[in-house]
Amino acid sequence: MTKDGPLWLVVLSVASGATLGAMLRWWLTYAFNGTVWFLSSPLGTALSNLCAAYLMGMALAWLSTRPEISPAVRLFIITGFLGAFSTLTAVLGENLHFMLTNQWVAAIEHFFVHIVGSFICLVLGVLTVRGHF
Repeated sequence: MTKDGPLWLVVLSVASGATLGAMLRWWLTYAFNGTVWFLSSPLGTALSNLCAAYLMGMALAWLSTRPEISPAVRLFIITGFLGAFSTLTAVLGENLHFMLTNQWVAAIEHFFVHIVGSFICLVLGVLTVRGHF
């Protein structure tokens, strides 16, 4: 038993949501990353992140007014589907929580650790593999 219910239900909720979210992300990148548009960012990846962020906002707003919704449904939507559709949405959702609860220092710290820190680690990973670090 977990705080969100039986372990089997938690695993099923997250895994099934994650499967659907990852498949949608794959399809968007498969269908649109070869598409030329006005920015250099791959269109499919941008669509995935932007759509997932919009859906995360909708889900957080909807779920926050419905405490009767089971933890399994929340895990399916937030952690599973949207987490796999774009892991960026999980970070943005956490950051929004800090902002909505007036934890501004935590929000800024969270942003820099996750967004800026992840980019720095990405560059360090490339430099490590290329033998420059």
